[in-house]
Amino acid sequence: MIKIIDRYIFKELLEPFLFGLGSFTAILSASMILFDLVRAVILRGMPLMVALQLFIYKLPSIMVFIFPMAMLLAALLAFGRLSSNSEVVAFRASGISLHRLMYPVLFLGLLVSLTNLVFSEVVVPESNKAAKSLLLETSTTHTPKMQKNVFVPEVEQGRLKRIFYADNISGNTMNDVIVQEFADGKLSQILAAKQAAWQINTNQWVFKDGIIYLLADTGEYKHLIRFNEQLVTIKYTPADFFIGDKNPDDMTIKELKEFISLKEKMGTEVTDLKIQLNIKTALPFASLVFALLGAPLGLSPRRASSSIGLGLSIIVIFFYYIATFISIAIGELKLFTPFLAAWMPNLLSAFVGWKFLSKASGQ
Repeated sequence: MIKIIDRYIFKELLEPFLFGLGSFTAILSASMILFDLVRAVILRGMPLMVALQLFIYKLPSIMVFIFPMAMLLAALLAFGRLSSNSEVVAFRASGISLHRLMYPVLFLGLLVSLTNLVFSEVVVPESNKAAKSLLLETSTTHTPKMQKNVFVPEVEQGRLKRIFYADNISGNTMNDVIVQEFADGKLSQILAAKQAAWQINTNQWVFKDGIIYLLADTGEYKHLIRFNEQLVTIKYTPADFFIGDKNPDDMTIKELKEFISLKEKMGTEVTDLKIQLNIKTALPFASLVFALLGAPLGLSPRRASSSIGLGLSIIVIFFYYIATFISIAIGELKLFTPFLAAWMPNLLSAFVGWKFLSKASGQ
């Protein structure tokens, strides 16, 4: 049963948390999204409705960073107000320790962390894919672009199914295409075509002027089929090929694990991908760490002001991300394991928060 003290502190945290969500969303969206979109509308003639859609699609990717920031601000402002009104002193005089007051703070931090983790797994990958697809549609409609040496593997249930290669792709057309088909881990078919065109109405690729080489289980050549046109159903759209190699931000944890496994089979260096995999869980749980760090930092009466709390939050976040960049760099040099490289900033922040809390408790 939730006690009155827990409900009271939870209520104190909720208002500044919502304030933080709004404030940091406005700050980051303006600096990371709006500036580039305004330039695209004015200088490159991007339609206003397309820019608005892109803003909506890109917003979830920065929300992953905003949740921890808002949690830090909430803890700072809530405990700053409790301290300035001497309520913390009153609690402690009543026999309620500062550690006990942290229970609802840590609960909200954990709740925000889990929400952020689900959000980053479910919403962010899909919104990133939608943004890139919209960009591709706009680019092919207004200013066609070309990408060379497109290489995209397709994995199904952890096993390599296909490998696509194209010399170049422009709009909805690929040129000099090679598709390698695998069955039970063995190469079974090779399709080579001069061109492949995407049919929007049927969501299929039409391969033109090509040859299909059929291989036996032993890998030996068995038969070939020449064709002028061949419809092929492939799950990848032109947007997927145009993007090229997959971005970890566009994948869920499961998809990224499968992608890393495939890259390892190909002999590719995957240290950076493994770090990104661990960051997918480390970053959402920064909310829990910031809850532990923000509460003792807010105990000074001078920090009850929302402007001071916002400024202090930005300073803490700045040093947190500096530590993150350094830790990732050390991880890429293989001096840290990928797990440690991703989680070190959280571990350091939690240690600092615990030391501040212990000092404020008089221990």
